[in-house]
Amino acid sequence: MNRPPLIMRIRVRNNNTKFGFWIPLFLIFPIVAVLVIALAPLALLAALIVLPLGYARTVLCAPALFSVFCAMRGLEVDIVKGDRDESVLVMVK
Repeated sequence: MNRPPLIMRIRVRNNNTKFGFWIPLFLIFPIVAVLVIALAPLALLAALIVLPLGYARTVLCAPALFSVFCAMRGLEVDIVKGDRDESVLVMVK
């Protein structure tokens, strides 16, 4: 089973300042889980409505979105501006 990422770290650096902060995703995950459970009946109703049109799989894509979110573990995005010493680093651990 895939585990979701726990922390997102963001570091911003330029000539004058350097700061970083982290976002605890493990605190946000229970809130999102409650919202998903609360909205599940509406998603099922929407899937039943669009079933004759063939879009039911599109409406019920929450498990696929969760697997994409779990696959973000280890993602690092480093954005550097070439002419200046400016950098933004986003790490998902």
